[in-house]
Amino acid sequence: MAGIPITSNNLNLIRGTKVPDDVCYDSVTYEYCWNSLYDRLCSRFNFKVPDHWEKDYFEFNLYADGFVGVFDTNKYARTANQKYGIIPAQATVTGIGVQYQPTKIITANPYFYMPAPETIYQGAGLIKLTHNYMGVLHIVDFYAAKMAILFSTVDQSLMNSRFAYIVGANSPAAAATLKAIFDQRNSGKPLIVYDSDKLNKKSDAEKKVDVASLGAKNPFNSIDLEVGKNYITDKLLADYRRLLAAFDEEIGIPNNPIDKAERLVSNEVESNSADTVARSTKMLQRLQLSIKKTIEVFPDLEGKLSVEFTEYDTGATGAKEAGKEVNYA
Repeated sequence: MAGIPITSNNLNLIRGTKVPDDVCYDSVTYEYCWNSLYDRLCSRFNFKVPDHWEKDYFEFNLYADGFVGVFDTNKYARTANQKYGIIPAQATVTGIGVQYQPTKIITANPYFYMPAPETIYQGAGLIKLTHNYMGVLHIVDFYAAKMAILFSTVDQSLMNSRFAYIVGANSPAAAATLKAIFDQRNSGKPLIVYDSDKLNKKSDAEKKVDVASLGAKNPFNSIDLEVGKNYITDKLLADYRRLLAAFDEEIGIPNNPIDKAERLVSNEVESNSADTVARSTKMLQRLQLSIKKTIEVFPDLEGKLSVEFTEYDTGATGAKEAGKEVNYA
């Protein structure tokens, strides 16, 4: 994904070239899911940046493009007003080295003019997240799309659970009686009585109509929708938690297996923790190495630019250290 704010129209266009049109990306539900997951992604790495850096801009370009350039704008300033110091910027890499890695980097900005590409880690810095210079927002897109579909299904399930019966009346009198019965039931009356013989009386025209056997005996016909059997909201919400846990595992947020009904032994916690940090550890290594090289280019960033994992307080550490089992029942 390009490192610019993507509109819903562009997202719909991109999605439409891959799969049938199953998700509307301008929906409030998708926006909610995407923003929620993006914030979770940003929480994984704790960046320390200089005070004059716009941290949100820095992080978005890093996650969207997989890297971000670092430039000394004072080198390119034509006037004193164009001196912004050392800043991060969305950039393009070019050139090819002996190990088939890019060698040059350049940025475009209306506030200063960069005449030619700089050599990476000589004239400019580069902070790198991924091995292929591509972003990770596709992970957010992937899970946000599934969550949007899931939440729309939850809405439908909740709506279905509101309709336990569909009731039909065989005559206008039966319809009026039925409305009165429901009014009295909703008002809390424990016993409701109606005259079925009176309602079963039909006119000569109605007697000529072939009615169902049930209708011939009862002025009301009903369909039981079996809400108890069709209610799946609890299962859908459990699936949401599984999706969220899978996303957390992708980006490295510690979590515990949610399908364990009673007890979770320490070995299972440790195994899940290994799965969780496998990918994010490589990302952290790339970030730390590229930050180190960038500081070598710009020594003024020493002590002002760094990254580490965010330490999450999951509440399970003490229980894990106290014994061999952690009870999440």
